[in-house]
Amino acid sequence: MKITNVETFLLDVPLKQKAITDSQTRLESVEFVAVRLDTDEGITGWGFNWNYTKGMRAVQTVIEDNYAPLLKGRDPLEHKNLMRDLFYTNHFIGRVGITQVGLCAVDLALWDIRLKLANQPLWKYLGSCKTKVKAYNTDGGWLSWTTDELIQDMSSIIDRGFDAVKMKLGRPDPREDYERVKAVRKALGDDVKLMVDVNTVWDLKTAITWGRRLEEFNIEWLEEPMHPFDKKAHAELAHRLDVPIAVGETIYTKYDFRDYIEMGAVDIVQADCTKLSGIDEWLDVAALGRCYNLEVIPHTNVQQKLHVQLAAVTSNAPMVEYCYESLLDIWENPIKVIDGYYTLPEEPGLGCKFTNKVLEDYRIG
Repeated sequence: MKITNVETFLLDVPLKQKAITDSQTRLESVEFVAVRLDTDEGITGWGFNWNYTKGMRAVQTVIEDNYAPLLKGRDPLEHKNLMRDLFYTNHFIGRVGITQVGLCAVDLALWDIRLKLANQPLWKYLGSCKTKVKAYNTDGGWLSWTTDELIQDMSSIIDRGFDAVKMKLGRPDPREDYERVKAVRKALGDDVKLMVDVNTVWDLKTAITWGRRLEEFNIEWLEEPMHPFDKKAHAELAHRLDVPIAVGETIYTKYDFRDYIEMGAVDIVQADCTKLSGIDEWLDVAALGRCYNLEVIPHTNVQQKLHVQLAAVTSNAPMVEYCYESLLDIWENPIKVIDGYYTLPEEPGLGCKFTNKVLEDYRIG
């Protein structure tokens, strides 16, 4: 089998809801790069990656200029050799960020080919340890919501069968964050799992002070409290708080996860396949977490179908984030949540192909 063609699609897909915000971003649409790999045996692989804000055109350029020439004519089943060769094209333009976002998209397309050839979905191909995956919901906890809106939205989420929700923190005055968490906990009661996410904007002093205050509300975890590159600060914070510390959304290599874990700077490992180099590196991080008896709960926005399958084959991955519900139908055969649990896909392949309508209606250029 040989790869005969590499095609990329730059997409800008609007949300079907009002703009949402966290402490860093106001979001009205999501940019994607989709990758299509055609083969001489008629099997086509689809991969993708995404970003909250603009900039995916740079990723598209890396794929077309760096990766496509090395992919054409190669056997897609020589997956690991291909990924190694693609990685080493990036000596002087960076090994993470744009180059890795593109590398992951190619990795997913290569996996899609392998899975279609095997006529299996990812979770069956790898061997599952569960038949459904618990979901926790983030879609009702945005920073721009008023306290009344938070309570209303989170209460409706609980009524739909979820028993775990997450809300955003990071307002200029942390006292506002505290009062909002207090109000939500009172409204939801003590039986609902409640997580909070700062999106990296606190410093160590703020994180210690307000992390301690939040402990009274039985928080499941404090997510991304500080700059993700400051492992030392996270280690100190983890040693001074009882609430578990979760990181991973903006950590890009298994070596960084290794350092976080060995320093005791993380309790919940939120490895994101689309921020790492792909599926194999995600599995490496999950195995590393298991060695230290840590839970791996992947950060997820639009990549639920991918992460749910990875969680299904990972014994220390108890649940997966449910977010951006209005974008679920951009995918062929979108994943579903029933009574707070994701159902696993049955169609062969990775299952990360956009519908033809999305590819046509939201393509840029």
